[in-house]
Amino acid sequence: MRRWAVFAVMLSLAGGHVQAGGPAPVLIRVANFTVPPHTGPIGHIILKNTADAPYEATVELTLPDGWKGVLGKPRLVLESQETVRIPFAIERAVDVERNLYPVTVKVTGADGAVASRTREVACTSAPYFKPKIDGNTDDWDDAIAVTFSHKGRDTVISTAWNRTHFAVCVEVDEEKLVGYTADAAPGTVDAVQFALAPSGSETGRTAEDPAGRYEFLVVDSPGLFAKGRCFFLMKPGMSLGASQEARPLEALEFADAQVVVKRKGACTVYECAVPWSAMPGIRPDTGREICFSVLAHDPDGTGLRDWGAAAGLWPSQRNRRAWSLWPGAKWPEEPPYDNKIEWGLCSSKY
Repeated sequence: MRRWAVFAVMLSLAGGHVQAGGPAPVLIRVANFTVPPHTGPIGHIILKNTADAPYEATVELTLPDGWKGVLGKPRLVLESQETVRIPFAIERAVDVERNLYPVTVKVTGADGAVASRTREVACTSAPYFKPKIDGNTDDWDDAIAVTFSHKGRDTVISTAWNRTHFAVCVEVDEEKLVGYTADAAPGTVDAVQFALAPSGSETGRTAEDPAGRYEFLVVDSPGLFAKGRCFFLMKPGMSLGASQEARPLEALEFADAQVVVKRKGACTVYECAVPWSAMPGIRPDTGREICFSVLAHDPDGTGLRDWGAAAGLWPSQRNRRAWSLWPGAKWPEEPPYDNKIEWGLCSSKY
């Protein structure tokens, strides 16, 4: 259960594979499922018309073997630069342990141009239970784990929720663990950074725009009795400009978080539970969709691992202000992807 097949996003171009007939000016993404497939969820195809004029198109959907679904709007006209979410009902589905479901979307324009994209969609949802935050991953067997690979190394994300807390467990396959100290050299610290926001939130592009996210950083804290530390980096209403400032982490420490960072074989296990009371803009409830994303920092190994890349976001959705800078981090030249990625709260994975 803990070691599923490597997560892969299969595409040849960011917006889809252009086929004979010319390049269709449409970006394609299939959103992740936010409830387990056997419950018959509604899926969504996200399309964007990149042209400067309206574009008429027909949409075709191919689901995994054994699945049956109905596309809500197979024919449509996209206005210039318009982004739409097209629902499709899943009438029959088959769960697989590896939590990867290949879905293909083909868009054929009225002008004969064709674009298609196939990606292995995951179920991204947090079941209701209360894991013990102790570095022991056996407590996470009831989670719906998501695995993605970057430069040959796996990252496994598991989440859970209950009435008081949202809990995260991130297993990072890496050579070694370098913790955070106040005098840590730039670009040397391993860490996990994660963000939550209400569904429908958007990230601005200017320093003056208000943040719409709750953002946390989890690090190892070297020392005989240290277990780990959590820092509260951003809250809704703060200016996005603050995310790019060099703020001392000690002033941002979040004492109400439960944190353990622990080496387990070749992996570092980051466990953190944050209280809902610290995130009043999110109302936890079964069936609710939220936004959630993760960065895993491995500066002396694979570099930055970004769930947004594995989730199939478009290059245009990279946003430097979507994540906060912090001392000890090493950032690639390209900014990370936005953190507003669909995630669900469900009752159970079963």
